[in-house]
Amino acid sequence: MSRHTLKRILEIIPGLLTWSALLLPILVSIWLPVVIAIYVIIFDLYWLYRSLYLSRNIIVAYFRIKKDTKINWMTKIRNYEESHKLWPRGVKFDETLHVIIMPQYNETYDVISRSLESYIKSNFPVKSKMIFVLTSEIRKPGLKELNQKTFDDLKKRYGQKFLQFEQTFHPPDISGELACKSSNSTWGAKFFKNEILDKKKIAYNKVVVHNFDTDTQVHPQYFAAIAYQYLMTPNDLPTSYQPIHLYNNNIWETGAIMRIVATSSTITLMHNSLRPHRFKNFSSRSDCFQTIVDINYWVVDAIPEDSRQFFDSMYHYKGRFWVQPIYVPLLMDAVLDDNWLKTLKTQYQQLRRWAWGIVDFPYTALKAFDDHEISWRKKLSWSLRLLEGHFSWATAAIHIAILGWMPILLNPKFGDTVIGFNLPTITRTVLNISIVGMITVIILSLIMLPPKPKHYRRRRYLMFILQWGIFPVVSLFFSSIASIDAQTRLMFGKYLEYQVTAKSVKTKPSPTE
Repeated sequence: MSRHTLKRILEIIPGLLTWSALLLPILVSIWLPVVIAIYVIIFDLYWLYRSLYLSRNIIVAYFRIKKDTKINWMTKIRNYEESHKLWPRGVKFDETLHVIIMPQYNETYDVISRSLESYIKSNFPVKSKMIFVLTSEIRKPGLKELNQKTFDDLKKRYGQKFLQFEQTFHPPDISGELACKSSNSTWGAKFFKNEILDKKKIAYNKVVVHNFDTDTQVHPQYFAAIAYQYLMTPNDLPTSYQPIHLYNNNIWETGAIMRIVATSSTITLMHNSLRPHRFKNFSSRSDCFQTIVDINYWVVDAIPEDSRQFFDSMYHYKGRFWVQPIYVPLLMDAVLDDNWLKTLKTQYQQLRRWAWGIVDFPYTALKAFDDHEISWRKKLSWSLRLLEGHFSWATAAIHIAILGWMPILLNPKFGDTVIGFNLPTITRTVLNISIVGMITVIILSLIMLPPKPKHYRRRRYLMFILQWGIFPVVSLFFSSIASIDAQTRLMFGKYLEYQVTAKSVKTKPSPTE
């Protein structure tokens, strides 16, 4: 069997499993309704367990965020160095350097300047320790001039606030590259390595790289917390530093559906931060630059560069790679486009792009066949967890909404049996108990809200509670459908193209708010 044939078979598997899980219950409900009834009860009990587990983890993560954001991490660094103890990393803080690699498509001065403001206001010596590299796309007519002007305006205001303030342009015609964020980030990282580190003969293992989206703002303690954790990491333990993301930058301005998606993303990161086997790289994050060089930078021919970094690192370091949760958060934008319809479309496209991470399944499976050093137990666990996560993403909401009623609707006589008569009651009871997870999410989402802008009335808080009434609809028609869309495209070889998520700054409330 050729490698291409094997790859296509692996690409078909996720979609085949998902569509089988969606369609087979229809037939089974007609001929063997008791089988579906038993499955529904087991599934609902499992969902109850997941709900309670989620509640416990996000509460623990919230208190860790609360604790770590109160720490003065620069003071911890200074106190450690004054004790004359050797850092586990083997270098001193004064020997280290930090760089922000920020890929830009066409984001405006207003978007990027908000991020830069948060960097220079952080509790960190940005002027002496931080290099900023804006790596700009030029693949459309007029884009180079537009991005050049944006950079010139930014440099005029912020250039003197950083150790260095640079821009590089990502060529549009590099062979083997997709037009995507990761290829742009890789170009910027190579520019930084070749034009700055190599010329100044700075060791890669003394550099921390922050791969940030243009809307990424930092908590005042973020850079110092990363610096401390980096110095406390042994040099022989490859580690990535993954922060929790709070989509607070424009949470008051965007719509209910987008708020639900954004909050759900934060909750997922908080939950997985306490599940090491599930915690992977996601979106904006920080790394030792040596690690990025070792894995040949970020992937340039695939969309999911964050999860791909995780698997590339795992295989390069033969399973000895660690993703360290950082409980000092990054502040991000929820989806917000020019109007409501465009925002909904952009939100769906973002979810579908995230769901396109399923392409990592055939990728990791092929790497598992190529590798002869890591145990098959580990390799199988990585691939199967990835597959299970995307399978649940695509099917869970649909099964919860529909499956419990299917045996009775498609086989009315089954409703006269003991299990058929009691199935709706059992399902309703278990799912009602599972609402504890939703209540926990609602409470924490309100607690973690940034201060209310003055131009909004207090009643808007009520909207942040009532919005969860449409959570099942959002889960079904946005999240599940987006995942099914991605898996179906992969199954038929209709590969997804990268679509930039719009970043905009809304300064005034709409008339209806």
